[in-house]
Amino acid sequence: MRIRFKSEGGIVHLPGLSEPVTIDTEELPVEQANELERLIEVADFFELPATSAPPPGAADYQQYTISVITPSRSHEVRLTDPIENPHVRELVNHLRAKTIEARLAARRRDIP
Repeated sequence: MRIRFKSEGGIVHLPGLSEPVTIDTEELPVEQANELERLIEVADFFELPATSAPPPGAADYQQYTISVITPSRSHEVRLTDPIENPHVRELVNHLRAKTIEARLAARRRDIP
C-alpha cells in the first residue's frame, strides 16, 4: 500500500512543511505497516467522499490530501479541519506523526 499525505493551510503557511510525503507500507516494519493498514480500514477510507466541505465561515483551517494506492484500488480525499469522524481524525493524526518522522529522518541523512 502506498500512501501520499499532504498538509497545507492553517494560520502559518510554511511551504517546506506542505511538501507531500509518501509512505510505502512495504518499507515499514511489519507492526507499523499493519497499524497503518488497520487505520485505513477502520476509517473506511475507500468509501470517504473525495472532498469534505469546510464549515461555513472557515478560514485558515488546516487541509489534508490523502491518496492511497493498493494493487486493486486507489482513492484520494481532501479533508478540512475540524475532522468530525474520530476514525478519520485518528488516521490523519497518525499520518501527521509519520510525516514528522520522515522529515526528521531526511534531515538526519542530510547532516554530514
